[in-house]
Amino acid sequence: MSDGPPDIAAYVRRFAEPPADQLAAFIAAGKPRRLGTGEDFCVLGQERHEVAFIHDGIVRYYTLLPNGEEATKDFSFAKSFTVSFGSAVLGRPAEVAIGAVTDCVLTVWPYAAFTAFFDRHAEWQKFGRRVAEMLYVRKERREISFLLEDAGDRYRAMREMFPAEIERVPQHYLASYLGIRPQSLSRLKKTLKP
Repeated sequence: MSDGPPDIAAYVRRFAEPPADQLAAFIAAGKPRRLGTGEDFCVLGQERHEVAFIHDGIVRYYTLLPNGEEATKDFSFAKSFTVSFGSAVLGRPAEVAIGAVTDCVLTVWPYAAFTAFFDRHAEWQKFGRRVAEMLYVRKERREISFLLEDAGDRYRAMREMFPAEIERVPQHYLASYLGIRPQSLSRLKKTLKP
């Protein structure tokens, strides 16, 4: 299990090269937090937005449907950031909750403190822009997959992108993400076995 700041620095440097002293200050401003399986990082309606770097673990983004069922919108895995992004950007209560699928080790910043770094240097703006672009592309690909692919294609694609991680996600969350029932996912898995 990794819980050190080098993970954060490596992630930031994938997108931009902020000054070393500012990167160190950014990392130092984060606070460690651990979540147990099933514990929420962000609850629906939460007004105090936070951003977390996931050192270890898996989180899911979910909302409640009118019938009271939870619908899994997406997942984030170790070595990435997580935030109820749309709500945080708009300054609204969270419309998407974030829950721990597995035990998680995080570094957490208040959203306002996180975005304050964007005003400090052009490289922070570049980092923020590139992460936002990546999130947009991911969202667009997911929407297109629901229009053009069946659940089997979506499952195969996810299994190719995240082979080890997908094995740690409970079937009912994965089925919800794929837009099918858990029983359908069981049948789908059987047809895809080599």
